[in-house]
Amino acid sequence: MTNPDQAATVHHSGGTYPVIAGWGLIDRLGDHIKELGLGNTAYIITDENVMRPYGRNAQWALQRAGIAAHCFVIPAGETSKSFQQAQEIYEWLVGLKAERGQPIIAIGGGVSGDLGGFIASTFLRGVPFVQVPTSMAAMVDASIGGKVAVNLPQAKNMVGAFYQPRAVLADVQTLATLGKRELSEGWAEAIKHGLILDPSLVDVFEEHAEALMEVEPEISTEVIRRSMAIKADIVSQDERETLDIRILLNYGHTIGHALEASTEYGRFMHGEGVSVGMMGAGRIAREMGMIGDDILDRQRVLLQRFSLPITAQGVDINAIRGAMSLDKKTVGGANRWVLLEDVGRATVRRDIPAEIVDDTLAWLTD
Repeated sequence: MTNPDQAATVHHSGGTYPVIAGWGLIDRLGDHIKELGLGNTAYIITDENVMRPYGRNAQWALQRAGIAAHCFVIPAGETSKSFQQAQEIYEWLVGLKAERGQPIIAIGGGVSGDLGGFIASTFLRGVPFVQVPTSMAAMVDASIGGKVAVNLPQAKNMVGAFYQPRAVLADVQTLATLGKRELSEGWAEAIKHGLILDPSLVDVFEEHAEALMEVEPEISTEVIRRSMAIKADIVSQDERETLDIRILLNYGHTIGHALEASTEYGRFMHGEGVSVGMMGAGRIAREMGMIGDDILDRQRVLLQRFSLPITAQGVDINAIRGAMSLDKKTVGGANRWVLLEDVGRATVRRDIPAEIVDDTLAWLTD
């Protein structure tokens, strides 16, 4: 690869794009945008927590490269992924006379990326889009693969599209300023990648948990690049989630998303919901005779070392069931479950008896 920071290349129906992770990358953002040939004006979408310093630093980096950069700052949190917020941004872009060749740059976590991508996919029937993830979960998961969306009150990401970015540019240094909870929930997505596809990555997490929670530059950048490469490879094989390949990335998400929705996005951060969901999926796999207690215990210990929740005590089971019934990945009314067969090997099952699911939800919420 010509760029030493490049983790992977995503191949999709419209072409390719680079996935890049490096330390201090935002300071070089203007150079990257120029290399992509994306015009002399850019529109940054970020949230109030990320604007200072990262949104502002990105704006300065673009301006140093001769690119005019306008910023729209949204409230932090999942509730910003709404049609009302999108409408405000559309009107802002119209007011600035934004043109089709000028990029939208989403800087922040999954909320900014999902909303910014949804705007980019629809404004003027599509403008260039660049992901600059600053959260762990966005770097290793949400920013790669072109899923963009807004929420409805009933469920998360119900209105959206597949709209691929021109590049994903992750500055690993931004993670050093995250709180421990935000770091933990992000590592959950990277741990998930190892559990479903790369047993040696699980070994790295077990060997270096403390260093990763301290965001030591070398090991953190290496693990993030490896995790990004796993996601990039899967979405390259299965761009629109039609082959039961990309759905493997939803390990832990059937219960995880339902936990987020049933608690109105207030109790669990995304990675925390996924962590509980992975424990639920692990128990289902054990009950189905697919794995033994040893693998379930290994997963539990690893998640706990990253200070992740493994239960959802007190959550209403009926609310979880209702949210699961709205899962976009259901087929014929039945949930598709991603389950482990071993560490680093997962499969998709549609034949899970309702009583095992119910017993598992009770096990998680007791």
